[in-house]
Amino acid sequence: MDLNLVVTLFTGAVVVLSLYSSLLQRLSLPGPLLALAFGVLIGPYAVDLVRMEDFPLPTGTLLEQAARATLAVGLTGVALRLPHGYWRRSIRWLTVIIGLGMVGMLIIATGALWAGAGVPLVLALLIAAIITPTDPVVTTPVVTTPVVTGSMAEEKVPERVRFNLSAESGINDGLGYLFVMLPVLLMTGPDTAWQKLLTKVLLWEVLGAAVFGALFGYVLAKLFVLAKNKKLMEESSYLAFVIPFGLLALGAAKLLGTDGVLAVFVAAAVFGQVVPERDEAQEDKVDDAVNRLFLLPVFMLLGIALPLDDWAQLGWAAPGTIIVAILARRLIILWALRPLLRCVHDRAETFFLSWFAPVGVSALFYATLAERHTGNPDIFVYASLAITASVVLHGLSTAPMSAWLKRHTSKSHQQEATG
Repeated sequence: MDLNLVVTLFTGAVVVLSLYSSLLQRLSLPGPLLALAFGVLIGPYAVDLVRMEDFPLPTGTLLEQAARATLAVGLTGVALRLPHGYWRRSIRWLTVIIGLGMVGMLIIATGALWAGAGVPLVLALLIAAIITPTDPVVTTPVVTTPVVTGSMAEEKVPERVRFNLSAESGINDGLGYLFVMLPVLLMTGPDTAWQKLLTKVLLWEVLGAAVFGALFGYVLAKLFVLAKNKKLMEESSYLAFVIPFGLLALGAAKLLGTDGVLAVFVAAAVFGQVVPERDEAQEDKVDDAVNRLFLLPVFMLLGIALPLDDWAQLGWAAPGTIIVAILARRLIILWALRPLLRCVHDRAETFFLSWFAPVGVSALFYATLAERHTGNPDIFVYASLAITASVVLHGLSTAPMSAWLKRHTSKSHQQEATG
């Protein structure tokens, strides 16, 4: 493999997408969708410039580690975006959408895949667990401020929607490990699956990750405040501190054998609540760096690795069923839970939240992790199809949906002012 060719192609695409990011956003052509298309273009099914076999790592390992690193940095930005006191004020939303919502979405997606595509029940449960979490990195264009990413976020999407979507995506992405590991254990060791789930996975890997993340975030926050007060850190060093923060938490958590993704989010959430509150736009620079340096290359790699031949063998029912599973899991559950959330979001905001629940980097990470544990290649086939469908559906609809919500919000404010 010519490393210079790969570097040129990947960095060149990132530069072009960065230069025209505002224009592409207005045209409702998001970076992940274009990066995915670019990966397909340079991959074996088009001009055949780059193949996954050319890289020094196995395909599954490369995709898993790339997605893992992207999640670590992305989750850090997601957690730091939340203002002081958010967790206390938003206990109803988080309890309902995580406690009831994740289980409900898992059940609906499993049923759709099992009944609609004839996927074996345990495999359907696994694919559903992979696509249940809302991706925390792909949601960035609708939850960050216009200082960095244009007019998509703050000008069009209300603050409470942005914050709630950020918090939910961060938590359910970390807890997704628990849901994914249940069918993985059922496939690899059904006799001891529940015992391992409750002891090793829940008590150590999940709860242990939460405890470690909280301690890690608190200690690093105190060190950060001390360094700032003693003027040991320049203001420009903030990003140089925050971006490695997520990777450090991820690596340390994995060395302890816990769920690194959950540990990163908890650590960053605690860190963000302990350090003095900062301007939101400054935290969003972290998200912008993620989009440019991590997110786009991951989708280029995925575009190169897409198993198009395997998709063709699934038949016509599979794509339709995948789309139903992606959309129905969220639409049905959000509206079913609306009686418990009326005081949190109005109907328009509920519709926006019920639609915009993309499947992306987190699904890629869990799909490659599950395939590594089980050795079942069908996992990546179905998961990659779900990611691609979501990138297209949610990517193309982000701008018009955000504009629609803005119009509704403005109309509501006008009615309140005249009423």
